[in-house]
Amino acid sequence: MSPTLKNKNTKLLPDNFHIAHDLCYLIHDVMVQILRSGEEGGFFITTIDLLEDEDQELSKANDIFVWLANKNRTNDRANILVSMIFPAVLSDALHCVYEALECSRKAKLGISYMLIRKPLQENLYILESIILDKLSFAETLAIDSLKLRHKNAGGVEGHRKRISQVLNILGEEKRFDPLYLAKLRYDKSFEDSFDGICNLAMHLFTEHPKIRTDNLNINFIFSGWDQKLTQWAYLYSRLPYLLFYMHLLVEYITERIAPTSKEYLDDISRRISASIILWWECLDEQYQSTQLKVFFQETEKWLNLHCLENGFPTPSTDDLQSMSKIGSFPGEPTFAAEKRNTKYYLHAAYNKEAYITRMAKRASDSAD
Repeated sequence: MSPTLKNKNTKLLPDNFHIAHDLCYLIHDVMVQILRSGEEGGFFITTIDLLEDEDQELSKANDIFVWLANKNRTNDRANILVSMIFPAVLSDALHCVYEALECSRKAKLGISYMLIRKPLQENLYILESIILDKLSFAETLAIDSLKLRHKNAGGVEGHRKRISQVLNILGEEKRFDPLYLAKLRYDKSFEDSFDGICNLAMHLFTEHPKIRTDNLNINFIFSGWDQKLTQWAYLYSRLPYLLFYMHLLVEYITERIAPTSKEYLDDISRRISASIILWWECLDEQYQSTQLKVFFQETEKWLNLHCLENGFPTPSTDDLQSMSKIGSFPGEPTFAAEKRNTKYYLHAAYNKEAYITRMAKRASDSAD
């Protein structure tokens, strides 16, 4: 899998943002591949075990979710809801991300920031809710879905606590800072915040003290080239961090619906990790932060160890370039990496055989 590389025909996006732009597209494309594989492989279709009399009852029921609730089959209800909602929420987020990147490529930065706000604040919040407590998520969706709005988290501190729990579940406490993630997404008062700049892009006039519209001004519409350069610099210094976090959530949920081969996951991790290192090396010092530096360092540490464990040296810059495109190890012949890649083409990315075996075992256990 290679990134979409949408910047190749642009005359507007400055060269120094191309690596970050391609990294964002790579992460986007990996998540699109997950969605395609799931849909083509039927992984988002959930089966439930029924007793003989329940089969007839269900066929007569007007609402399967009411029937499941009356039968106290909360696990089945949660599994069905997650398998339906997860791909829909992910698809919605990816449409926004794609169009935001395309608008950025065309120097339409105001539109980019309008589009990126929803997936970062709302879609990510739903994915976090699924990971934190699938049963509670399903119950809330069925009883009072408005409680799933991100505004009900309890402010920035509430989001920090939630994100911290998510990172513990993912095993990513070292790579990400929960407070930084919360502030980036939800804190208008935080100078380093998507929430602030997205609000400026969304509204012609804003009154929050930190983003209050100046007199004789209207937000964003008078942006000249210098302002656009600043808007690009911020977008491409922070968006890879947030998109990679989204990717981890997506992989975690997907793994519990349809397990994926470790070889495939490692291949994707190599590509993204190599691209993250290349991105960091080109990131203007003005836009670096302690949290982003830790993100880079932990990613580089994983990649170096991963290469050594597989019998390869730590990668050079040239190795990283090749790794980001075809997933090759340092010094590995191109044909060897390309041969390995043929196994991951389109829907072959997910191990259908393992999925079929798992479903057959479940049916056998039910029969017993």
